[in-house]
Amino acid sequence: MTSTADLLGRSGYPSLWRTALLVALLVLFGLQSPPPWAELWIIVPAGVAASLLAGWRFGAWGVLVPVALFGAALALEGPHSLWVWWIPATALTGVWMGLREEIARRGAGGRAWMLLPVLLLAVGLPWMLHYPEMLQSLERELKLGDHEFLELARQMGSTGDRLTAIERAVSDNAKLRGQVLPYVLPSAVFVWMALLVWAGRTIAARLAGALRWPALARSRLSDWRLPDAAVWLFLVGAGVVVAQWSSATPAAWTFLLNAGLGHCIRGTAGV
Repeated sequence: MTSTADLLGRSGYPSLWRTALLVALLVLFGLQSPPPWAELWIIVPAGVAASLLAGWRFGAWGVLVPVALFGAALALEGPHSLWVWWIPATALTGVWMGLREEIARRGAGGRAWMLLPVLLLAVGLPWMLHYPEMLQSLERELKLGDHEFLELARQMGSTGDRLTAIERAVSDNAKLRGQVLPYVLPSAVFVWMALLVWAGRTIAARLAGALRWPALARSRLSDWRLPDAAVWLFLVGAGVVVAQWSSATPAAWTFLLNAGLGHCIRGTAGV
């Protein structure tokens, strides 16, 4: 006799062990990350999964899920906490995925376009009031890591010219990091959120199996198709960089880096 678990495993649903491992990794990364951003490792995938299933089952009413999540986050932390804004942005992506699940059954490229709310928030991140504080906090953490690395080098016997060379390399790296960090941090956060959205979709797919709903559409990397309109994001970013609009340069690099990354993945997948 075939068990329910066997049926789920052969019908397009993620396996129970795979989903459990994913949840365990999310919890582990959350424990290793500094608060309050550590909470996003759990809240974002859970919010995406709930929003996706609500949008799929209840249509436009599913938008109430990100609204409720945002309201709860604001009540607990207030609007000035930068990490709070990623909860509704990613949840909106989840609702969008749910709404389109039955309508078009799009491939990975279509779902990439559904990350637009997250990308727009990443673009606006450098203009937020507490962004400089976020940069300073991250820089302090990175400098602490540099100090611990040098201490480890000394403990492992590095002395004299070798230790001097290591210290010089760490110092040069810190200077370069300070110059590029304001421009790459929004893109790094966007990529992190995109991975958490993928984790949320995987969890939602498993929950759909437990609820005996149809399996969510699954696609291979070779099916990746970035929307043609994404080239305009790249062109807008390039135009701002060329125009040397200093206050918008971090946002422009966010468009450039992420649109470029998407086209690189598309090209690699097509090989």
